[in-house]
Amino acid sequence: GLNDDALGWPVSRLSTGEKQRLALIRALIQNPQVLLLDEPTSALDPDSRTMVEDLLAERIAAGLSVLIVSHDAAQTKRLGARIYLIDGGRLVDNGGTT
Repeated sequence: GLNDDALGWPVSRLSTGEKQRLALIRALIQNPQVLLLDEPTSALDPDSRTMVEDLLAERIAAGLSVLIVSHDAAQTKRLGARIYLIDGGRLVDNGGTT
């Protein structure tokens, strides 16, 4: 966890992973209907990755629509209900379900 005084820190003091988690939390507290994510766990350690995936899975189960752009095929299978594959700028798989 972070130190007790972390809420007063400038964002520039945070690590890349902390910034990434902060951005996700800032988006989620707005209670969006749709969330667009680009490589949401790319800079995270395995424990943080699991935490973020669990949080996203919980929100998806509660009805949040999430569009994830990712190179992590295993992650898209864990979180995605419909997966589209783009290769070389072309749609090569049109949304098979997991």
